Amino acid sequence: MLMHIDMDAFFASIEQEINPSLKGKPVIVGSRDKKYNTVVAAASYEAKAYGIKSGMLSRDALRICPHAEFVACDSAKYTYVSSEISKLLNDYSPVVEHSTIDEFDLELDGLEPLFGSFLEIGRRVKNRIKETFGLRCSIGIAPTWILAKLGTKIRKPDGLVLVTDDNLSAFIQDVPVEKICGIGPALTAHLATLGIMTCDQLKKIPENILINNFGKSTGQWLYQILRTEKNLSYDRSVNHEPSTIDHKPQSVGHSYTLPRETCDQKVINAWLRMLSEMVAERMRKYGLLGRTTSLWISSRNASFFRQKTHPIPTNDGSEIFVRSSGILNQRKGQIGPVRALGVTLSGLISDCAPPLLTEQKKREALLKAMDQVNTKYGDWTLSPATLSFIQPQTKE
Repeated sequence: MLMHIDMDAFFASIEQEINPSLKGKPVIVGSRDKKYNTVVAAASYEAKAYGIKSGMLSRDALRICPHAEFVACDSAKYTYVSSEISKLLNDYSPVVEHSTIDEFDLELDGLEPLFGSFLEIGRRVKNRIKETFGLRCSIGIAPTWILAKLGTKIRKPDGLVLVTDDNLSAFIQDVPVEKICGIGPALTAHLATLGIMTCDQLKKIPENILINNFGKSTGQWLYQILRTEKNLSYDRSVNHEPSTIDHKPQSVGHSYTLPRETCDQKVINAWLRMLSEMVAERMRKYGLLGRTTSLWISSRNASFFRQKTHPIPTNDGSEIFVRSSGILNQRKGQIGPVRALGVTLSGLISDCAPPLLTEQKKREALLKAMDQVNTKYGDWTLSPATLSFIQPQTKE
């Protein structure tokens, strides 16, 4: 079984815990400067009650809720709390993945003799996080990651749900398909043309019909995601350290959905660089290099996917960015405003050969030092200067 933890209104909740005078008030993390098109980085649940969402223009948020309290975004503070929560979770499972700044995944199999039932483990974790940090979280426990994540989405805030074969049908009843991680507006609209609008409706559709309408890859994925059988081709598992698994991953990737569509090349390139660095950090963690770089772009009316194989493998974020942006540049003018993008590295091999050239040795030493600092002081303590204006893995 897998446990997925999603912190509730993470940035805003941290600010409310640090400054008790903000508790119970609509809090917006971000800038209220009306002169520029600044956006809401995060909002407390009190602010969300007014319809304020992450990614909304600050001036629109002020118009909706003039008395909202604005707090400057402090990424170092949020990263520190996130890393401390990750350390705490190591007390409950030997396999913990710090997947985003406010999300965590744990393997639970074999832990019941130590901590009790899966639900009891969930309660212990929730109580410990609340007692230690004063923060609430939502927890989903399920045989697959995608079902565990779905549990946190539909039981927010402060939720705890266990999904099994016995309660799966009731759990997904009348849940909109867009609640499933990976089903965006375009796929939701396509499913609607077939009369599929809820998860229980999707689960009843035969696999061959989904394949005929969506293609083999997407059709098989849609068929698998609401089933409790763990199929590693379609479900993401908690990533183990290379030394603890027999089979290394076939690919390593990250994707991100932007707060709003954009044609701004600087914004697109910044997120492309961020995703490249995230892929690179995991590749180095696993001791792997990759030859094939894949780029996925989603716009309003279409999706774009291309990949290119290079003779020299890499796990350097700067090089992955060069390769992925090269693919993007080939499609300039052919895709509309970007809504989401993803970078993946495949064709993986073990990173066991020492660098030969002086410049390679210097670069490898630099990356090793950066990884050591980020491991000790928290993710993104050190990062490329070009990423200074975006928040890594921001999500509320």
